[in-house]
Amino acid sequence: MTAPRFLKKEEYALSIPLFISCFGNDKEFMDEYYGGTVNNGRIAVIELDGRIISMVQLQPFTAVYRDRQVTVPYIMGVCTDPSHRHQGYMDALMRFCMDALALEAYPWCFLIAVDKEIYRHLGFVFDWKLDEQEQELLFADEGLDSASACLISDTSWSAPLRIIQPPA
Repeated sequence: MTAPRFLKKEEYALSIPLFISCFGNDKEFMDEYYGGTVNNGRIAVIELDGRIISMVQLQPFTAVYRDRQVTVPYIMGVCTDPSHRHQGYMDALMRFCMDALALEAYPWCFLIAVDKEIYRHLGFVFDWKLDEQEQELLFADEGLDSASACLISDTSWSAPLRIIQPPA
């Protein structure tokens, strides 16, 4: 296993096979992740034998938070090759991402999970409801109407008033 790293923009296509193996290759879904959205963010990966086996996409979004607008990372496209799950790769990758976000002094980051308990031990313990517009903006699957946040450099939490368009 290689140490976690961020792909260079010109390497993003290398993560598509893993994405398809975990999420399928529906054109609309692929466009959401590999269209314009991913170009604004970063993809962190772990590789084994020259192949990406685990990845996380970090997309910057703007949140109205405590009466100001802040840029916060939205963690999405989280996946591990099915034959390598439950071996600690995602924990290592998430810790790598959280360390990088801490160095960049983000106040917090967030994700939308089918099962929030999977991420609780990593600090994603602050939940809030998303409205329909936010769900669409964040590409939330049907039925997923809440997000979980993890504090990074902030010392206390309050739910954002709104998540708005990603920064240009």
